[in-house]
Amino acid sequence: MKKIYRAPETIDNISQDTQTIFLAGSIEMDKAIDWQKKCEEVLSTQYIVFNPRREKWNSDWEQSITNPQFKEQVDWELNALEKVDIIIMFFANNTKSPISLLEFGLYAQSKKMKVVVEKDFWRKGNIDIVCEKYNIQQYENLEELLQNLTNK
Repeated sequence: MKKIYRAPETIDNISQDTQTIFLAGSIEMDKAIDWQKKCEEVLSTQYIVFNPRREKWNSDWEQSITNPQFKEQVDWELNALEKVDIIIMFFANNTKSPISLLEFGLYAQSKKMKVVVEKDFWRKGNIDIVCEKYNIQQYENLEELLQNLTNK
């Protein structure tokens, strides 16, 4: 059985026996570190992992609904976010992460979220308050979150 799906790979029928995780959070045209790679390595032994970080992303693509590659990417992400059991949301210090903030808002009340927001992220206060209001699990760092997920 396939354990890692990267955008825009076709998502096969997923077994109900294995929990699924979406790696949401800072990418920002590769400004953020590739934190998803570490998640894949650690989590793919126990979970099916959906990684939106596209291996062949072209930053020159127009970000428009009329651009088929861009639309395919966004549709893939939205479809995977709906399907998964758990959403990891990681906000990196050196990013603004507007799409991650959008996805965070969309899924804040879903009961699927596990959040890491680095201490110098520009909107950490907002994220902390939303996490408190909606009882979203928050972790100090990615290692703590991964340990929590693999100890279950």
